[in-house]
Amino acid sequence: MVIKSVYIRAFKSVYEMTLNLNQKINVLIGANESGKTNVLKAIESFRADVPFDSSLTCQYSNNYYMGKCPEISIEFAGITKENRQKLVHISETFKDVENFLIRRDAPELADYHVLIGDREVENINMNQLLKILPKIIYFSNIPLLKNKVDYDSLISNSSAFLTEKNLLKIGGIEDYELLFEDSSRGRRAAEEASRIISEQIRRVWSQEDSIEIKLNVNGRVLYIDFADSTTVLDTPESRSLGFRWYLSFYVNFISQTFEGRSNEYIFLIDEPGIHLHPAGQKDLIQVLEDLSIKNQLVYTTHSPFLIDRNHPDRVLLIEKDKTGTKADSKSYRENWKPLRKQIGLTISDLFFFNEQSIILELPTTKKLSILNRFKPDNGEN
Repeated sequence: MVIKSVYIRAFKSVYEMTLNLNQKINVLIGANESGKTNVLKAIESFRADVPFDSSLTCQYSNNYYMGKCPEISIEFAGITKENRQKLVHISETFKDVENFLIRRDAPELADYHVLIGDREVENINMNQLLKILPKIIYFSNIPLLKNKVDYDSLISNSSAFLTEKNLLKIGGIEDYELLFEDSSRGRRAAEEASRIISEQIRRVWSQEDSIEIKLNVNGRVLYIDFADSTTVLDTPESRSLGFRWYLSFYVNFISQTFEGRSNEYIFLIDEPGIHLHPAGQKDLIQVLEDLSIKNQLVYTTHSPFLIDRNHPDRVLLIEKDKTGTKADSKSYRENWKPLRKQIGLTISDLFFFNEQSIILELPTTKKLSILNRFKPDNGEN
């Protein structure tokens, strides 16, 4: 099951907005303060465990003057056979439907409304229904990988060591006792985990194809080191913030989807790759593609390097005017002119030209043969 569309009314800077979502990846791009994060938070507020009250209401809406909450409606589609079995168990109404909508307009569980077409479905166990839906998970801050972690921290329930736990999960380590065992068996486990993790990282980080992760246990402490073609050993905290963030992001997301079912999660990610340079952001696009194989993604950015221009249908330009935050689903028209205008990108900002370059603005009806008049004297193109 995936989100087909989202309707937002009177939420923070959004007066009214409808988003039609791609079932894999959705990019919300726009300038700072345009309301991109508000769109993510609106989708997150559909969750029953997230605060939802009039403090979130758009201040220039009728809801605000009436003291009412915002309104968030999500249309779900892509119902699988497994989904339908669970839905029918709640109500026979779901037997033949291809999509349905749920609206939330106040804080309580009773304030969710299920609609099929224009008809509201009565007597629904909303608690059960919400458990069947994909889990909406919002990410803003990724816990960065540390230099070391002790055994007691790994077996604790503290979220502060989530990245280290997920790193070991990627390496196939679930039994921490084995890893900390002072024996050849424990050392082999650490070596094998290091090899598996290194292969995974090299697959998605093109900046350094010799990167290696080294796991070393000393007593009850696990040390995490890096090695590459220029250094013998290095710690995560001594590496660039961009690489450390990228590795932490990859570890947390990939480990979470290892055992998950298809479309079990909908990830909302605020400004991924903000510390990465353009080449790193292009690597990040591939990681996001991997994640989207099994999960639906919505992420915000103001970087054009985090757009895959092979999929313009995934891009939603978020802009804000005196009537609030709006979305443009066709920002790719006229060679992405609306997007370029919104984020302030002009041709004069680019410096990736050949030594001999000519920039022309021609009517589309002109023949390209006009370029032949501008050949260099040596006859080269």
